Amino acid sequence: MKRISLAICAAALAAGALRGADGPAPKKASEKAAGCSTCRETKPVLDPAELEDFDAESRPAYAAAKKYPETVDKIHCYCGCEQSPNLHHKSLLTCFTSLHATGCEICRGEAELAGKMKDEGSADDEVKKVVEAFYDKGKS
Repeated sequence: MKRISLAICAAALAAGALRGADGPAPKKASEKAAGCSTCRETKPVLDPAELEDFDAESRPAYAAAKKYPETVDKIHCYCGCEQSPNLHHKSLLTCFTSLHATGCEICRGEAELAGKMKDEGSADDEVKKVVEAFYDKGKS
């Protein structure tokens, strides 16, 4: 399963590279993602309600990023987009300022886990620690 996820993310990264940056501009962006003054990412998170029907499975992850931008901004994205010379993502939050995460199970999984933990009352540091430990296991 991990290999399939990585292959899907690699394809998403390649598609982003072919389109230049992160793909087409969103139809409509929600309020500034960084209604968060401490976030590294300052672009707005896409509004989950504006995602096309074929992107419906992505809505929970986009909703988590929109609801908890400060938390999601602190998390490293393990799909490789932060190291991509074409994407230059600042954090996991950047994945949700474009359609990038709609094609990446890793981005969506990280954000959904973070959102569930925050909904249960976890502190940002604990969320970051758990999410990164879970997704770092498959590396190397």
